[in-house]
Amino acid sequence: MTYDYDLTVIGGGAAVLTSAGPAAHLGAKTCLIEMEDKLGGYYQNN
Repeated sequence: MTYDYDLTVIGGGAAVLTSAGPAAHLGAKTCLIEMEDKLGGYYQNN
C-alpha cells in the first residue's frame, strides 16, 4: 500500500496543529499521526 502526502506530521500538540492546519487549508495533502484519541497534547491534559 502506498500513500502520497505533501506533509506528514507526528503528534497532535499545539505546535503541530499550527503548521498542519494552515497547510491543509491551503490544499496540502496532510497526514497527522497521533497516538492519543484526542488532539491537543499538553493543553488537552492541563
